[in-house]
Amino acid sequence: MNTSRFCYAFAAAAALLAPLASPSGVAADNGPIKIAVITDMSGVYAAISGQGAVEATKMAVEDFGGKVLGRDIEVDGIDHRNKGDEAAAKAAEAYDSGAELALDLTNSATAVAVAGVAKQKHKLAIVTGGASSAITGESCNQFTYHYAYDTYALASSTGRNIARQPNGKTWYGIVPNYKFGQSMLADFTTAVEGEGGKFVHADMYPFPGTTDFSSYLLAAKEAKPQVLGVLNAGADTVNTMKQVKQFGLDKQMKIAVGLLFLSDVDALPDVFSGSRITTSWYWNEDKAARAWADRYTKRVGNGTRPTDIQAADYSATMQWLNAVKAVGSVDAEKVQKYLDGRQFNDFYAHAGEWRARDHRVTHEMYVVDVLDKSVIKEPHAWFKIVQVIPPSRAFRPESQSKCNKDW
Repeated sequence: MNTSRFCYAFAAAAALLAPLASPSGVAADNGPIKIAVITDMSGVYAAISGQGAVEATKMAVEDFGGKVLGRDIEVDGIDHRNKGDEAAAKAAEAYDSGAELALDLTNSATAVAVAGVAKQKHKLAIVTGGASSAITGESCNQFTYHYAYDTYALASSTGRNIARQPNGKTWYGIVPNYKFGQSMLADFTTAVEGEGGKFVHADMYPFPGTTDFSSYLLAAKEAKPQVLGVLNAGADTVNTMKQVKQFGLDKQMKIAVGLLFLSDVDALPDVFSGSRITTSWYWNEDKAARAWADRYTKRVGNGTRPTDIQAADYSATMQWLNAVKAVGSVDAEKVQKYLDGRQFNDFYAHAGEWRARDHRVTHEMYVVDVLDKSVIKEPHAWFKIVQVIPPSRAFRPESQSKCNKDW
């Protein structure tokens, strides 16, 4: 066989095939940059995140100019249906289809699952809605950040404040049996025990799908604790508190609501009136927050005010886009190295920092009282800030991080 003739024929064939193979590579470099907002679009967390999270992310993209690195930016809303395996599969598909960032991830099981995919694919994930402190603890990784609140921050504020009181020592927990609830119970237990209190019992209820909490509340009533710890979120909190009122438990013991959102109060203002809770942001906290909230409300209609998750989605998107622009690349490792240790302030995060040690984004948190509807001055103005918690006290200290950093 004539070797030179064979090599020439092979090279010619390769040259003919190259134009057919190249468009996908060109598309990968020149096609749209995608952000996948993976969230609960139809379940118990839809009101606190859902379509509002998608709209907030789109607002950030539009405010940024709609392009970065000369490429269009697209936002895809993906419903994880509160299932970790489904979230992981959809995240993998999104990354493989051009997504460079997975965002929101309300529901800690989905957040941890997608974090694992981000690590495998070497793509970024920023968790704004999932609360488990495990995201920057035992489940930490190089490509995942935790942006808004977490169970440690909620417990160290709400849990400790109530447990310091003489009648706040014995607790009974109502807890969803999945990653978020497990972390809430663990972090609240540590906080309560740190003030000389204890959990006498905690009922772990099936999640998702539980709407009737009567058997758990009757058991709590029989146990006679000083505090009922309602350690769930979203529609579960609304349903639990509605039944707390029906059974009169609020007249027999303190009610500690671990995680409460503006939309929850919108649903049941009389039930939550008088509660003291911890939040990462409030739409009426200052002029900058209100200005952004007014724009959001105009966009989504119906007078709806944003939750702190939705505000965090906008903020995190803008931070990520600025990082991509600064490094001139969507490469996750380059963006991660740029973000680690950076400090920032915006309408959402005050005294913010992308903590390099464990990828916990730290910022101020707020203790707020839920006002009675007779004293609010305008619709949805339910919160009164009574304490600003500095970042150094709001989140788990870096020296106590449970992240086994391997990057």
